[in-house]
Amino acid sequence: MWRRLGFVLLALLVIGVIAGIIIKQKDGKGIISKGGSKGGEDEETEYFEQARIGDLKIVVEATGTTEPITDIEVKSEATGRITDFFVEEGDRIETGDVICRLDQRNQQLLVDQQEIVLKQARLRYDEARNATSETTRASLETQLENAGNQLAAARDNLQTQQQSFERIEALYEKDWATQQEYDNARNQLVSLRSSVASAEASLALAEQNLRAFDESSNDNSISLARLSYDSAGVQLAEARKQLGDSEIASPISGIVLEKLLDVGDSVVSINSSFSGGNTIIKVADLSRIKVRTYVDEIDIGKIKVGQNATVEVDAFLEKEFSGKVTNIYPQGVQAGSGLINFVVIIEVDNEEGLLLGNMTASVKIEADVLRDVLLIPLGATRAGDKPDTNIVYRLKEGGEITDSKAETEEIEVRLGDTDYYDIIVLEGLEEGDYVKVRGFETQIQFGG
Repeated sequence: MWRRLGFVLLALLVIGVIAGIIIKQKDGKGIISKGGSKGGEDEETEYFEQARIGDLKIVVEATGTTEPITDIEVKSEATGRITDFFVEEGDRIETGDVICRLDQRNQQLLVDQQEIVLKQARLRYDEARNATSETTRASLETQLENAGNQLAAARDNLQTQQQSFERIEALYEKDWATQQEYDNARNQLVSLRSSVASAEASLALAEQNLRAFDESSNDNSISLARLSYDSAGVQLAEARKQLGDSEIASPISGIVLEKLLDVGDSVVSINSSFSGGNTIIKVADLSRIKVRTYVDEIDIGKIKVGQNATVEVDAFLEKEFSGKVTNIYPQGVQAGSGLINFVVIIEVDNEEGLLLGNMTASVKIEADVLRDVLLIPLGATRAGDKPDTNIVYRLKEGGEITDSKAETEEIEVRLGDTDYYDIIVLEGLEEGDYVKVRGFETQIQFGG
């Protein structure tokens, strides 16, 4: 706060110097400043003001830009070429208003084709259901028989190899067979055991398939035909979706911000698997506006969601718009000055429709109201000789408050928050004390 206060005090000094600039003579008439001096030299004014108990409203000022709270891109569920367009940029439209109309003859042809494909798939499905299933059962019986034969053969081979391995093993133990011969016999035995297990699994599967067929009236050909029929139905539904409605309507009420297509342009459906559709227009509801403003890290701790705010724009300098803080972004961004700023969103009523998008706005956020505190004018404070100290000049007892030259005493004070007009005194003064305030005042007389 004290870094900001230093900036303010410097600004007040600069204002005073500017106010003391001599205004040149006009038409031979001089300009008289307060104190009667001629030539326009201002005198620093000093006066006494009483320390008082009051309320201090803490206001954080910032700048930002206006944005619509709700803005959308209008796309189409239909595909086609635009034949008529009924809105222009800046038009006010209501929910359900027709934006444009499409020529969908090509898309209708696709729907017709998919209807034919669906009918053909239905015929194939019905034929499959009516066809005999004897061939399918015979095939399953053959598979079962073959699986049984393969299992029997695998078991015979395993038995033979088991005997061979036992013979080789006996010779190996007497060193009459080599390590290679022993390893080969063992590996073959392991492989044949795997073959038996595989043959047993194949037999079990063949038995299961035959049982499932006997328990069901459908065979594979019927299932495949059914899948084809279902797939054709899905493709027809997709074609009808892309056909959609030839008249594209606005889903919200608002102002047309941008018109991206026109008569003759092609509209791609949002149901397209690749592009996701193209934007026809952009619409914004400007009945409520948000201001995206930036508050520096010095003040961001004072800002809370729900605080009241006033907004001014250059287009309506005499009007204030009321709003509230609705969001504070948690991630700061670095400003050009090196300070870190935080985005604060202010929502503003805009029923009159005066605020438009991308206006520069001045924002005052009512951060806090400190009640029943001891206040003096900011201009009464001075930096003390010691670091981080502040002083005021208090009128001595018996002094005349109307006499700016009355005797004062230097008092060290501890200061609190300020609204840059008044400042809170935490220690050093009491209510009713008079302190000297320094300022600049200019009285100008113009010659006739």
